[in-house]
Amino acid sequence: MKSNDQTLVKKLAFTLQYLWRLAIPFWMFRDAGRGTVEQRIANYRYNRAQRKILPFFMGKWIGIAICMMQLTQVLSDLMATATTQSTNYLCAAFFCMSAGIGFAFACIVLTVLSASYLYLTYVKR
Repeated sequence: MKSNDQTLVKKLAFTLQYLWRLAIPFWMFRDAGRGTVEQRIANYRYNRAQRKILPFFMGKWIGIAICMMQLTQVLSDLMATATTQSTNYLCAAFFCMSAGIGFAFACIVLTVLSASYLYLTYVKR
């Protein structure tokens, strides 16, 4: 039974890592702040060459932000129609807050991706 639990944990970790890599592209870039001067320059050039993937990920996060905003709107409408004593109101309020937090996270990720793209595009070393 113990080996089954370990394989399940490994599968879950692999799945979460796969989903994270689908959402965040920074694992494809190199650290240009460490190493010798030549290594930093080479890593920066590599990152500049990889910047072409960032608009695709920005599009993904724009879609996620739009979905979270629409979900927040739908759940807030559900909260408006439900009475404050019902369990539907509590569930809608919890999910509405979660969707709002998801929207804020998507906006932050979108800002970081945009700033990274603009930096790698216009700042030449």
